[in-house]
Amino acid sequence: MQALIDFIGRERNRFAVDDGNIFAFAFSKVTRRWAFLEIIRQRHQDASAAFISNSEAFRATIKPGGPHTMTQDQMKLQAEGWPLSNLVHLEIESFYLFAKILLDELAHAIENYFGPARGLSLDSHDDLAKSLRAYAAAKGLTIPEEFENSVLDLRQRISDFRDQQIAHEKSPRTMRGTTWDATGEVMLATNRLYPKGSDKQVNSETLGGLMAALEAHIGSVISFVEANRSRARFKPAEEL
Repeated sequence: MQALIDFIGRERNRFAVDDGNIFAFAFSKVTRRWAFLEIIRQRHQDASAAFISNSEAFRATIKPGGPHTMTQDQMKLQAEGWPLSNLVHLEIESFYLFAKILLDELAHAIENYFGPARGLSLDSHDDLAKSLRAYAAAKGLTIPEEFENSVLDLRQRISDFRDQQIAHEKSPRTMRGTTWDATGEVMLATNRLYPKGSDKQVNSETLGGLMAALEAHIGSVISFVEANRSRARFKPAEEL
């Protein structure tokens, strides 16, 4: 994120005051969303630790040898586990929602920097993924391979997951479970009641992995803008 802050600081000075401020405010929206993601990730780490501790405590009470009537301790641990599971799910889903907003705001900032192109609005990250080549052609921009790959990768990993598994998931058979990896990071696992042959379990990714991918994407956006800075729509500072 420091790379983005530094980029905003040096780039805004190339433009007339009003245009420089507009440029800076457009990209600074991204730093605000990043701060939100850092808060969510810390809350998720805390919630993950509590959830895993509860789950392992419950697992330790299970005796081998077939089914047994639940004990008072087990029922207590189970009752405590439900809100912990909900809290972890809340943080995961919140992360995807705000990560999608961050990606959308990056697309808006790119459109603000180079200007709109008829029929090629960059209202969202999905629009950027669909229209990148046509938009670049219309504006005379070069597309670094790393930037295009990052746009397409995060559309699948964040935008599609947010749309298909969180915001617009509508199957009445969907069940949401919880799993975790060796590092202790809890993930959301979705499966289907009465599964069909076409049904597949879909897991969220670790938030740490997504944060790293988002940071790399921000770096690729900076490289894309800097590679095409002569095409900026803003008035240069020297014209004041």
